[in-house]
Amino acid sequence: MRSLPAAPRPLLDALALGPALLDRARAERTPWIAASVVAGPAIVLGAAQRAGRVVDLAACARDDVVVLRRATTGAAAHLGARAVVWTLALPHVAALAPDAGARTALNRNVRGFLKGFTRAGAIAHYFGREWISVRHRPAALLGLEVAADGAVLIEVWSSHDTPPALPAALATDDERAIDRFLGKVPAALAEVLPAGLAPEALARVVLEAVALHAASPLDEGEPLIDLPRERFRPIEDPLDPLPPSHHPAALARVPIGWVEAAAPPGAGPGDAAPVWVGGDVLTGRWILDEIGRGAAPLSLDPTAVALEGATVADLVAVAQRARGG
Repeated sequence: MRSLPAAPRPLLDALALGPALLDRARAERTPWIAASVVAGPAIVLGAAQRAGRVVDLAACARDDVVVLRRATTGAAAHLGARAVVWTLALPHVAALAPDAGARTALNRNVRGFLKGFTRAGAIAHYFGREWISVRHRPAALLGLEVAADGAVLIEVWSSHDTPPALPAALATDDERAIDRFLGKVPAALAEVLPAGLAPEALARVVLEAVALHAASPLDEGEPLIDLPRERFRPIEDPLDPLPPSHHPAALARVPIGWVEAAAPPGAGPGDAAPVWVGGDVLTGRWILDEIGRGAAPLSLDPTAVALEGATVADLVAVAQRARGG
């Protein structure tokens, strides 16, 4: 497994590492991993979350909390003054876990991270949600991107000083309506890990544990110089990332948060114009795009689709509603 050292990085660099390492993993046909210690305060939205549905941008600006978007899908993470993100890029879903498939992309590939938190001093579990539990408290949020060619990007976001859940004062009514953590109280890493364990030390321990669990020794690679930072500018538009002229048209609750769709002007029943499909689920953006273009449930094999928190039928239904169907 190729790696970049666990190190402090600007938050924009940590965000840009996702697509950069995915490109390297794809080109070299080998896994890449990095661990970054970053500084907040910030909210990092999932790749398919409409900003204005999740956060109150005016409240974030008032409190000097920058709002950014990552390359992976899933729910938003709140980062305090110190935070850690691990970035794992795979050329295919089974590159580290031979028994992994599309439906088990997270389940199999987060196990090394669980081992890492445990080696750092606190037992960790994953229950098929959007978060990792450390000492029975949600303490890290997951992000997932699965490209159409099968390459996989997994991000693990954690905050040392504050819980990863969005503060109520910065969240919208729709976001506050969700019990994301099933009644459990989210935790800052400092609350659940041994006293005095610095974020830099945790970053290294978990990175090394992922490699050890996969029986794939770390091989430090060349640093990345030209990172695509321009893709991760702060978000100011509540409609971001909707295409131009699209308007929110349908919203539905699913096991992990919300799914929604936005329609172009004049869209109606029987209209073949593509709609935008997004939400809080963990999946590949190409799948959301395919459904937005009108893919039927039967054309997307459920066993071959990486999707946590909803079904293909849920996504198709919200897209149809956006068209007025």
